[in-house]
Amino acid sequence: MSAGGLLVRLSAALILAGVMMVVYRLCHDSLSYSRKFNVTLMMLTLSSTVLLVLIQSKPVYSLGALGALSICRIRTNTRDPRDLGFVFWSLSIGISAALGSFAVGMAGTAVMGLVMLTLGRADRKRAALTMVVRGRKEKIGDVQAVFSGLSGSTVQSKNVFSDSFELVYRLSVPREEEEKLLLLFNDMEGVDGVNVLAPQTQVA
Repeated sequence: MSAGGLLVRLSAALILAGVMMVVYRLCHDSLSYSRKFNVTLMMLTLSSTVLLVLIQSKPVYSLGALGALSICRIRTNTRDPRDLGFVFWSLSIGISAALGSFAVGMAGTAVMGLVMLTLGRADRKRAALTMVVRGRKEKIGDVQAVFSGLSGSTVQSKNVFSDSFELVYRLSVPREEEEKLLLLFNDMEGVDGVNVLAPQTQVA
């Protein structure tokens, strides 16, 4: 393959991978987004493109590539189950670019991006946060009164000690309402600390 053909394929892979990275960012909030994983998706796309171009040029290289890949072991746990789908998406972009099937790559990227944006945003709307509030025992009533006024709050745990308390609530509120709660509890006398946990985080 000529240098020009390789450059065209790598450029196509780079553009489509850039679209995928934008979709990945939009599908994740600030708590679940991983910038390093997003960069890794770009690396997977480009490396799969180069690898397949090499195999196409000389089929004998496929034996060496299979031998090299056979010793690789990927044991990193993904933060979000959807991340595995993005890995296969990046590989499909690399393969389509290396084969010169640019129309297939663009169509697949458009469809996958639309599906992920639609389902991802719907999932983000349903995701609930966990808020942990700690403070002096005499202020527990004031804190409970604040949460009772929220339509999207449910108590998960209530711990009362000799001179302090800990309340754990599950919240399904807009981000603006969450920020207001943080500011309110931060200014409330008798509240020692507030923690907001990512969706699906378990509290021991």
